[in-house]
Amino acid sequence: MLTLEKLEELGIETREGLARCMNKEAFYFKMITMSLSNKYFDELPDVLAAGKIDEAFDMAHALKGVIGSVAIAPLYDPLVKMTDQLRFHEEVDYPAIYAPIKKLRDDLLELAKN
Repeated sequence: MLTLEKLEELGIETREGLARCMNKEAFYFKMITMSLSNKYFDELPDVLAAGKIDEAFDMAHALKGVIGSVAIAPLYDPLVKMTDQLRFHEEVDYPAIYAPIKKLRDDLLELAKN
């Protein structure tokens, strides 16, 4: 179950996120759940593995925006870094970089469902 306390323990800026949601806690939790449910989280690993850098950039950039809007810094910050790497076509192990992002997203989504 999502609570402000659990989110804060994970480093999420709940005050900032709440402010963006008119300080309505239920609305904030709904927005978090919707953001974490974005299909790109599940599609991005395959796109990265296929080496489709431009498509992966578009997806990571979209996720960055969605996650940034609800102030989930532990996901936002690595998505920013990955987006920049993809933008400049850096040669890095993208699936390995994305794995912890996906894990945290999955953990948060599970928490939101309970």
